[in-house]
Formats: sequence, C-alpha cells, structure tokens
Amino acid sequence: VGTYFGPPATWQAKDGSKVTGTQLAVAPSSPGNLPYQLVKANPAEGKGAMSDVSYIQRVALKGGVAPSAECTAANKGKQEVVKYQADYIFWAAN
Repeated sequence: VGTYFGPPATWQAKDGSKVTGTQLAVAPSSPGNLPYQLVKANPAEGKGAMSDVSYIQRVALKGGVAPSAECTAANKGKQEVVKYQADYIFWAAN
C-alpha cells in the first residue's frame, strides 16, 4: 500500500501522494511495544490515496521499543535491530 519513514513521520502511498502529521495523543500498549498513537494529518502532498486523510491511528502493535542497554564506550558503534509491526488506520472525512 505504501511506506512509512521519517523524520518527520511521513506516510507515502504507492501513487506518490504523502502526508505528515502532528501527534495528538498516545496511550500505553503492552510491555515491549510502542504506544498507541493518534495523529492529525497535515495537508497532503500530491493527489491520490493520501489526499483526504485527516487522522491516522497506530494500532495492533508488536515491538519497536529501543533496547534497554546503555550507550557506553564499550558498545560504541554497535548496531541493534529492533523489530516493529503495526497497523495504521487512515481516516478521511468524505
């Protein structure tokens, strides 16, 4: 359907339309998972799937929390892979 990248948080549809947003609210999910999130969409760039999006919700979360290990000189340059999965619901007023 599309991709998510940032900063700033950006959702881009395969048709090239894209939207950024401003976080309105978060709510805790289960331990080890990112929080639920509600975002108010900014005006979209381009015409397409993202054109009329007004809100975006992040739900069904799995992972995404940074490792608990501290950054120290001993682990300088070490990379960690943090798995993350979520569903995003796009709300449009039509």
